[in-house]
Formats: sequence, C-alpha cells, structure tokens
Amino acid sequence: MTPMREQVAHLVMRIQNDFLDHPALALTLDEAQERFDVDEVACAGVLSALVDARVLARREGAYRMNYGRAPGKAA
Repeated sequence: MTPMREQVAHLVMRIQNDFLDHPALALTLDEAQERFDVDEVACAGVLSALVDARVLARREGAYRMNYGRAPGKAA
C-alpha cells in the first residue's frame, strides 16, 4: 500500500471509529473538518465514502451514524 493510501485508510478508520464510539455524534462538514483536523476535500471525500458504505447518513445537513432507516420514513 502506498503512503497516501495508508493515510487515507487511517483517516477513514479514525472518522468511522469516532462515530462508532459516540453514537449520538452529528457533525456538519465544517465541524468534521475541525474535529478531525483535515482539509475540506479530504473530509468531504471520506464522509461521502462512509455515506456510500452506509456507515453514516447525512440528514438535516449533518453526518451521523446510519441506523438503517429508509429515507423518508419516520423513526
């Protein structure tokens, strides 16, 4: 694995683990950038990848754990 890939993989795991460790955590992109000390492009890419993997969901402008609710259904 190249050094850049290792850095990205580490960032993905760090962000994912933080959400897993804090299930009620909800962060906007700006808040996530500050919390994880990463630039906007990297942060948005990782958050999008976690949404695509269905680890996170983006609702009401914030990223939070995805608990399997279908879009548009009430909790």
